[in-house]
Amino acid sequence: MTDQLLKSYAIQIQQKLYEKEADEHHVAVYETEPYGRMLAINHQPILAERDSFFYHEMMVHPALFTHVNPKSVAIIGHHYGILEEVLKHPDIDRIVCIADNLLLDEAVKEYFSQYQQVNNDKRVEFHSLSLKDWLSQNKTMTLDVVIKNQLPINIDKKQDETYYQLVSEQGILIKPCPSSLLEITLLNTFTTNSRQAGFNSIQFLNFPQPSFPSGWRTLMMATKMPIFKRIREKDIYNRSFNTRYYNYDMHKAALALPEFVQTMI
Repeated sequence: MTDQLLKSYAIQIQQKLYEKEADEHHVAVYETEPYGRMLAINHQPILAERDSFFYHEMMVHPALFTHVNPKSVAIIGHHYGILEEVLKHPDIDRIVCIADNLLLDEAVKEYFSQYQQVNNDKRVEFHSLSLKDWLSQNKTMTLDVVIKNQLPINIDKKQDETYYQLVSEQGILIKPCPSSLLEITLLNTFTTNSRQAGFNSIQFLNFPQPSFPSGWRTLMMATKMPIFKRIREKDIYNRSFNTRYYNYDMHKAALALPEFVQTMI
């Protein structure tokens, strides 16, 4: 029975393709069954060929279609997969990508070339430095949507205060949370930290991603406004680009919280 459980539910690694470690970052690429090539940072999967589109689309389109008129976006942490989705929005004028993990860049360049095709877009600025260093040079900048895509997921109250300063008055912060199935008690901490930083309204998004532990993802959106603006439904239906998972119904469905989550938060 144990062997059958491992075969049915564990990620089967066929071979290790790449492994390096530096500056507290362990980066590895595996050939897996059934998710294809998978990239992991500190033993947490962050890219998988066959199902990362769930996460990439939900990290981008709900926030951009909730903001009334987004023009500027920051992607903090690795941008691979996320940037491709942001660039689908033709009205975005400026995209700032801030990350300092050179090992990750090396692994993606060699094994995930599909994420190397958009780097010449003139709307995009790449900054290979820490968020702290970037902010020291851009103290007064605010952006419409801030996508925090840093894994492993950590809980840092000071980071929420930093993101509050970076988000414009009508802006939206979106970031991954611990799994609402495996680590639900941490959602309270995420909510408390965001509210203490100054964010007035919070929404959680829930959706599947098979390769992620538990198979279920949870994201948090936060804004300084008293309530979130209504989703721009017509713009979603009239969008000029294709998606594989995201649409208006999936957006609405993701906002519906299971009873055990509502009770906890």
